[in-house]
Amino acid sequence: MVMVVRRPRPGSWWSGLAAGLSPVAFARHFWKLREVLATFARIEFLSRYHGAQLGLLWGLVSPLATLAVYTFVFSVVFKPSWAGGGEGGVAGYALILFTGLAVFEVFAGCVNRTPRLLSENVNFIKKVLFPLEILPVGILCAAVMESALSLLLVVLGVLVTTGTVHWTIVLAPLAYPALAMLTLGVCWFLAPVGVFLKDLGNIVGVAVQLYFFATPILYPLTAVPEPFRKLLALNPLHPVVDHLRRCLIFGQAPDWAALGWVTAACAAIMLAGYAFFASVKRLFADAL
Repeated sequence: MVMVVRRPRPGSWWSGLAAGLSPVAFARHFWKLREVLATFARIEFLSRYHGAQLGLLWGLVSPLATLAVYTFVFSVVFKPSWAGGGEGGVAGYALILFTGLAVFEVFAGCVNRTPRLLSENVNFIKKVLFPLEILPVGILCAAVMESALSLLLVVLGVLVTTGTVHWTIVLAPLAYPALAMLTLGVCWFLAPVGVFLKDLGNIVGVAVQLYFFATPILYPLTAVPEPFRKLLALNPLHPVVDHLRRCLIFGQAPDWAALGWVTAACAAIMLAGYAFFASVKRLFADAL
């Protein structure tokens, strides 16, 4: 079911940009679209496994396979030491790694798909009055659901290896607002560009791969040489990954300062991305 909404009155590029930068207008707009957004997110999530024999289990097969390879290479072959962890050995490193992968897959899965997102949904652009800005939100919601399943495995792994679950688990969801806002901001920037630049998908694929290695997932930040450590610490995904590892694996209190600044920074990125998307979406129909 597709909900039909009224097309906004055409305005100047600057008026669309200014309206998109208003947090109040942003919240009010998406609250009005909550029903169609929930419907689209549900369809997006279920369509990923429609007709598959294993169903939702496929959402765990890929990260588990990647986990097995990375765990063998980096904990058996290279044998890195991870400072700050209570659990040692291959099992401890696997949990640390899997937590980082669960976070990064949300970002990477959405961003890699975004350059072709509008061209894949051209019928929404040309035939019905559809709020195009919810397309990235829908794929993000589906990715977050898969991430939650992966983190559930982390919790079970901690329970098996330590015999307990840390009380800080209740604070783990605080990482997701920053992750969601960062991902949406980047997607809203890339989706319009993908309409006009057909090679964007290839460029984004390479950039995301480089970003993966620039994020402390396979290694701790303390292993980075001092001249580069402060630079990598500015990576907005680092506080998100670190927060989940603290809360789920190490049983440590969050780094509230880091969590606060990254949430504020990601909120600014999201609003800027949405403002850009809103200001140029009137051009999509002609381009497609």
